[in-house]
Amino acid sequence: MKKRSALWFTPIVLSLLILRPQALASEVAGFLWRGATWVTLAGLGYTNAFRADSMRMSFGSFDDHDALQIEANFRYDIGEFEPVFSGLDIKPFIDVSYSAWQMLKEDGISMTNKGNALGIAPGFRFQWDGLLIHFVDVRAGISLLAPTTLENNDGTTREFGGNLTFSEQFALGGFFSDKKGWEWSLGVQHHSNHNIYEKNNGIEFYNITLGYNY
Repeated sequence: MKKRSALWFTPIVLSLLILRPQALASEVAGFLWRGATWVTLAGLGYTNAFRADSMRMSFGSFDDHDALQIEANFRYDIGEFEPVFSGLDIKPFIDVSYSAWQMLKEDGISMTNKGNALGIAPGFRFQWDGLLIHFVDVRAGISLLAPTTLENNDGTTREFGGNLTFSEQFALGGFFSDKKGWEWSLGVQHHSNHNIYEKNNGIEFYNITLGYNY
């Protein structure tokens, strides 16, 4: 269990990155209940209460959208690796995720202007033996978003149109050791409703991810 101890600290450290020092000093109660979410996720990751095959935590941002993202992700393998051709294998999975979006304001990070997305997405991992890069992950699924409007840094309103959004992600990464327990990845993620609503303001994030394979 000790080798999983970082699962306690990753969500907590990432959550601290989106909390202003002023909020820590003046809103102790608010900090505690906000922090409870990430401590709970850390506990779920450490104990693997949902019996996932892996868990990952992502931190992302995208300047054009004035937003930061933290995502907790539980992955379930739905098949074994199968060869595509010599040296390249493919495996299907399903991701279940929770994302929190913190919008940026001119005076710092907004603690009230934020979004939440609960998603599920099938995907595939392409894996090979490499020196640094060992796999590529692709996934595409749906998310429930609340609220459906967010305020941009310039005062304009970002309207997602409705609670249902589609999400896609592409990521590449590698393992920290031959045991393939801990892994890292860099990716880009997109959310939008694909024009099923009248309004369709999407949002993107470049993210870095730390994952653990149980």
